[in-house]
Amino acid sequence: MGVKTGSITGTGVVTSSVTRMNTAFNLSLSGFGTATVALQRSFDNESTWQTIEAFTADTEKAGESHESAMYRLNCTAYTSGTILYRISG
Repeated sequence: MGVKTGSITGTGVVTSSVTRMNTAFNLSLSGFGTATVALQRSFDNESTWQTIEAFTADTEKAGESHESAMYRLNCTAYTSGTILYRISG
């Protein structure tokens, strides 16, 4: 999968964060002002997305995907801040 990085400055799906994983991965979020960013997963080729966890503050997270699944970030609420993200696996 490699490394995906970028910034979030408003609500909506972060299209550059969409990636397929079937291995251990790391997620880093920093620079929160007031916002909620959801880590979401799809097992059915991006038809249905489920929120795994939602974050409202800087976060360092490690996880594992035992099946080949799609992951993405979705900013569901935003007031302020420039949130930097990094996903690697």
